[in-house]
Amino acid sequence: MLRLLFPIAILSSMLAAMFAGPAAAQGVSARSDHFVLMSDAPVDARSLLTDLEDFRLAVMADLGLDPGPDPVPLRLNIIDDTQVFDAVTPGGITAAIYRQSAAGHDIVVGYDPTPGHFLSRALEPGWLRLVLRHEVVHHILETRYARKLPIWLGEGLAEYYSTYERGADGRVTFGRALPEQDPLSETQHWLPMRTVIENLASYPDFRLVSGPDDPPFRAQRLYYGQSWALAHFVMDQPDGLASIHRFVDEWSPANDSEASFEAAFGLGYDPLEARIRRDIVRDGGHLRLAPAVRRAGAAVSVSPAARLDRLENHLRLLLAHGRTSAATQAKIDAVRDRLGPTESTAALDLARSQRSWRLQDWDGADAAVTRVLARNPGDATALKLRTKIAYGRVAGRQSEQELWDAAESAAIRALEARPDDPELHLFRVAVSLPTTERLSPGARASLDWLQARDIHLRLPHLSLMMIPALIYEDRFDHADAVLDSAARWTERAEDQWVIDRLRRNVGSERPASE
Repeated sequence: MLRLLFPIAILSSMLAAMFAGPAAAQGVSARSDHFVLMSDAPVDARSLLTDLEDFRLAVMADLGLDPGPDPVPLRLNIIDDTQVFDAVTPGGITAAIYRQSAAGHDIVVGYDPTPGHFLSRALEPGWLRLVLRHEVVHHILETRYARKLPIWLGEGLAEYYSTYERGADGRVTFGRALPEQDPLSETQHWLPMRTVIENLASYPDFRLVSGPDDPPFRAQRLYYGQSWALAHFVMDQPDGLASIHRFVDEWSPANDSEASFEAAFGLGYDPLEARIRRDIVRDGGHLRLAPAVRRAGAAVSVSPAARLDRLENHLRLLLAHGRTSAATQAKIDAVRDRLGPTESTAALDLARSQRSWRLQDWDGADAAVTRVLARNPGDATALKLRTKIAYGRVAGRQSEQELWDAAESAAIRALEARPDDPELHLFRVAVSLPTTERLSPGARASLDWLQARDIHLRLPHLSLMMIPALIYEDRFDHADAVLDSAARWTERAEDQWVIDRLRRNVGSERPASE
């Protein structure tokens, strides 16, 4: 998620006027190999998508990831309806966000042409390019990178990589400082390093560095700047991210994180801050020179986006990602009224199914998925949603064996379409237990697949679904590892209660001789 990183004062009235007139009513639709863009306002779509195709390739090469095609293109949305934008974001001063759901993945950028509004800068080409790059890094890390990363490192790497530049010889550089890092001055009071580093899964309390008269975005900018500096420090190390993996794997809430960090990097928190202030904030850190990569050479198609197409996209975003609140439902109804009768599309039906699933309306969710599968029986996204719906039914009515059988059948069918999806393997394992004292061969194969890939590090909370199966299979050490991983990432009391209960279950089943 990218929150506002640029001071509002630098936006000129000329820029606001440029996009506030009638021309803003003309939207843009565009597509390339890995991205689909729908903008409510005029943008240079061809330049943006060409840049993002090259950027995606360069980042994945630097991270050592296979740059092969994504199952479905990533959707990029520039939204000029602030009510729609607010409904799909967590609130606060948010300029753009990356959202995932079983119905698809989206980057959503807010835009408001009102002079002085903090979203009025969204169409400035340089700013928009940086924002989209930042969110594309989140997409890569969430869908392609094998490990769960602390939130400060995810935000820091998104900032670090968004400074991408490509030379005439094809060589790529990362790691330049951005203008929004200016709060990292010699005298600025930083968030304590412990506060930043120990918040693995959520943002720290920004009030720790925000005075009573400071605008709220100042502390957020400081957190992003500090995360950028920390990520820069990590990437400057000889083994970079491997050290972060060791740190996260070895640290648990019961131990002192500073000792684990010092074991991984050779620095405690105070000398770490001093070094970062000197080597990175003052001197700029090392400029990372990445290998030359072949240009993606993606073909980009661009066309005008009609008003009804843009309204349909608003509806899709609200259904797929909007909060389950009365206010969001009212906005959905208002958009439907403005849209009028519209043809049922696969994208809209997937979004309808996603919202119904979140509301635990299993029949409504299944009806929408059925419409998608009637048009395309092999639609992998719809098959995964059907699996999630079937699992939701089981959770509410666990005594009905036919529901377990239906959920297992749905998971098997979905895995045929998407065999490398860890969530589907988790569902396959979780719904097979009532039928036998031991796992079925297929469920055991899924459990082996998950264990071989240390998938609990990627999905620490979902992986708790594995615990009953690991107990059935007498894999107690792996059950302990899954629980330890989840405990590192939990910051809610109810999550810790579940983890503690599962620990007791594992302990009670473990043979006394162990």
